[in-house]
Amino acid sequence: MALTWSTDDQRQVLELHGKLQQEFGALGYQQGYQAESFGGNSQASLGLSGAGRLNSNLILIGEMSWDLISDSRYGDQIYADEVWLGVRIKNDLELTVGRSDSPFNQLTDMTDVFNLFGGYAYLIDHTLDDQLKVTWAKDGLDVRAGYAFNDANKQDNHSGTESQHGVSAGYQADNGLGLVLAVENKQLGAPNGDIRNMAAGVSYRTPGGFYAALTRGRADYQDVCWVGPECIDRFRFDYWEGVVSYSLKKVAFGLGYNRLSLHEPARERWEDKVIFATEYYLLPKAKVYAEYLLNRAEGEDNLYGVGLQYYF
Repeated sequence: MALTWSTDDQRQVLELHGKLQQEFGALGYQQGYQAESFGGNSQASLGLSGAGRLNSNLILIGEMSWDLISDSRYGDQIYADEVWLGVRIKNDLELTVGRSDSPFNQLTDMTDVFNLFGGYAYLIDHTLDDQLKVTWAKDGLDVRAGYAFNDANKQDNHSGTESQHGVSAGYQADNGLGLVLAVENKQLGAPNGDIRNMAAGVSYRTPGGFYAALTRGRADYQDVCWVGPECIDRFRFDYWEGVVSYSLKKVAFGLGYNRLSLHEPARERWEDKVIFATEYYLLPKAKVYAEYLLNRAEGEDNLYGVGLQYYF
């Protein structure tokens, strides 16, 4: 149902698309890992993407999209999602500059199925300002690399960020097997140091609707000063996530298991979380969903939520 304008020869195409989303529940924590139940989040997204063919091998591309978010905790705000320009060469290679997805996003694209909880929270930053990004995709192989210049204190409040770069490589075979590896590095100014995140994932899907994935990752923080009253020389975040789901026509069920460790190297403590999820498609691009996160860590509440999402 997106609105599309194009010239008669299809050499120039402009598309208007968007999303409406409403979520309710205890989706996050207050201080001390106490579940925070609130009235709900509303989001309306609107995007404009375009392409103009210069010749048989070269296409100019670009996108501008914004989110209007109404949050019962933080109020209303307009948020730029993606704003970039670029060029596509021979339908295989894309070069873009502007605000765009981090290459690390490819990991969750291939290994995560949840709407509310799950591995998406492990990314350092989902979208980066002032990013030069290269994407090459052909015959099931997808390689991405990006470098963001001084993404400091813009709408994401990346105060003190000097630069950020990342690389990811994924492969999707015809038999349903998928593999992905992603690495990113965020350089911070004093008093904080670098953040290095690396993860690998494997997934498998069948034509009958079965899906399974496993992710293993680690983020290392150097000279962290936001943990406790004093700075820590080194801080590590290890994570595992296993996912299985089954889709039958309009309904899907999912089960996830997360094993996390937030620790200094000398003090390791693992925590387990289990996610139960379901979703139902009212229309091809409209669905309702519900998820419950069972937090097995002592003193930390469980989370839950329901939502409605519609794309056009």
